[in-house]
Amino acid sequence: MQTHVYNDFDAFAESVHNVDSRMLLRHPKNRTWSISTVNLNGINIQVGRLGSGNIAQGEMRQDGYMLYMPLTDCVEYSANGIVLEKNSFALLEPGCEFCITTKEEHDWCVAFVPSHMFALETETVEPLPGSKGKTCRVTRPNRLAVNRFQALTGKIMTAANKYSQFESTSAASCAAAEVLKIVSSYVEQAQNVELRPRGRTRLSRQEIIRRCDEFLEASNNKHVSIEELTVASQVSQRTLRTAYHEYFGVGPVQYLQLRKLHQVHLALTETDFKACLVSDILMDHGEWDFGRFASRYRRLFGELPSETLRRKRR
Repeated sequence: MQTHVYNDFDAFAESVHNVDSRMLLRHPKNRTWSISTVNLNGINIQVGRLGSGNIAQGEMRQDGYMLYMPLTDCVEYSANGIVLEKNSFALLEPGCEFCITTKEEHDWCVAFVPSHMFALETETVEPLPGSKGKTCRVTRPNRLAVNRFQALTGKIMTAANKYSQFESTSAASCAAAEVLKIVSSYVEQAQNVELRPRGRTRLSRQEIIRRCDEFLEASNNKHVSIEELTVASQVSQRTLRTAYHEYFGVGPVQYLQLRKLHQVHLALTETDFKACLVSDILMDHGEWDFGRFASRYRRLFGELPSETLRRKRR
């Protein structure tokens, strides 16, 4: 088993396997993030412990399924705008687009199973009516299944931590078979899962977010207004706010602020600014109220933009 502890959120985000995702940091309380990984004959299990909330948006791998299980009570987890009720999973199907959000510090566990390991013909699992391809599904609450999966993964992580050669033993093969059995049961039931998004239908909300994402990507880090998003998505501001709250757990104004904060952080840490000033970077991202922006930046990343740049130069 490999366990890594990070004081940098971006480094933690890069350690999450089997998805191509972008993560936005929210409400950090304990600036420590850790992840433990165990590989069982192709089945990959990860347990994440986050000292913050986050928005994880991206795309699932094309060659497998992932079962996502919340581990922290009293924290609301949402998958594609659908709240995960207590004793529920999120099932990420191959190639699906997903957005998992949390507001507070929390833990989670995921199991990734390659498609070829399933006995059933996974191609027969039909997508939702009107949808394109696979999706991220929220299961009905099942206390026994969740308890069983949580106990199983807990024992696997304990054994892998205690015995360094565990992943290459016959015991690991037996454990993998148990994990496969649980995930298979949800893959088989996937076409019968009933999704109940709040407010607008999932497909309509997904299309709104897709149009906004395409516009934001094309903006090339330039300042984007809510009015521009409403034009790009062809909906009213009220509908736009509803879609963002349901999908990301925040309104479009707060989402754009989070996005810009992370873009500036990335620019400060990854670009070779030898003689560049923080003000130059902020203005390139459409910011002119430097004091106010620096205050928001410090609340999120625990340091001022100038401190990030000095650390990069060193």
